[in-house]
Amino acid sequence: MTDRLERLRAIVAERGLDAALVSLPANRFYLSGFTAGDHGPDESAGVLLVDRTAATLFTGFVNVAWAESEVVRGVAVAAWERPWERHVGERLPEAGRLRVGFEDSALSLASHRDLAEAAGAGVALEPLGDAVSRLRAVKEPAELDLLAAVIQLTDEVFVAATTGLVAGTTERQLAWRIEREMRERGADGAAFPTIVAAGPHGARPHHAPTARPIEDGEPVVIDMGARLGGYAADLTRTIWVGEPTERLRAVYNVVDAAQRAELGALRAGVLGKDVDAVAREVIAAAGHGDHFSHGVRSGHGLGIRVHEAPSLGKTSDDVLLPGQVLTVEPGVYIADWGGVRIEDVGVVEADGFRLLTGAPKPLP
Repeated sequence: MTDRLERLRAIVAERGLDAALVSLPANRFYLSGFTAGDHGPDESAGVLLVDRTAATLFTGFVNVAWAESEVVRGVAVAAWERPWERHVGERLPEAGRLRVGFEDSALSLASHRDLAEAAGAGVALEPLGDAVSRLRAVKEPAELDLLAAVIQLTDEVFVAATTGLVAGTTERQLAWRIEREMRERGADGAAFPTIVAAGPHGARPHHAPTARPIEDGEPVVIDMGARLGGYAADLTRTIWVGEPTERLRAVYNVVDAAQRAELGALRAGVLGKDVDAVAREVIAAAGHGDHFSHGVRSGHGLGIRVHEAPSLGKTSDDVLLPGQVLTVEPGVYIADWGGVRIEDVGVVEADGFRLLTGAPKPLP
């Protein structure tokens, strides 16, 4: 992680800054090793101040011992007094930190105002955009090992939770079964709220499970992922109880063909939008162009966060690089009927895409 700090320092130097203030939880963990999460926009677990020669994690008194047990070499821990913006802001001018980058997507307007007031007129706060987050896009070998482990765990949970599934089981019951299996198999928890969308609910890509029972022959979209060691998995399967209807079988085959085509287009050097277009073309050719409504992308980066760079979207100019981990998840969503989505995860390589997901699919 010391190398990660040096990569951030290179950004600081390139932009003519004196320091960077990191407040996004995923980036804070990536750079410092501190695993605590925020309890909301007004309850930060810590901010990391990185300048040309030092790095300090500021956190509350209750977290100091925890932080000291986790931070990597090269990161000091200091307790703040609330409000943190005043405590940290007053220390920015020290050691000539007069131009300080901050994560504008993670800092509220109120926090920015208080930080600027405490720092004084001599300190300029400058937005970093997503520069820090993009440091995480290419995974290190140890990160790939962690991702492979949490993806395998998620595959096993899927099989255990869906084996023997019967009609009458509610969406909530199946979602709970999935998340319970995650915990029992050693996961830190769910990486995101599990989606179980049966029948017409499958037309909502991010449906929240309800008490609706699953019926024979209808599509059941399951989107799930465990978290382990700070890293997330992401898996979607569309299954059914009993025999699928002919319509379900036909739509499933379209989505399966779109995903296979998209997987075949993935390799280093291509643009995210060009990969996305491959899946869209297959779906459109089958007459479902208006039914691909899962946002504007058919895949995304995966790592500490469930959604990170790069994007496989229709406007994405992201150039894919070896070592990036991506989800590939085209889908068809039809109002009043349901949806089909299939999602796998893999690693971009120089000449292709190596799948990490191994969960079975209902149709070969």
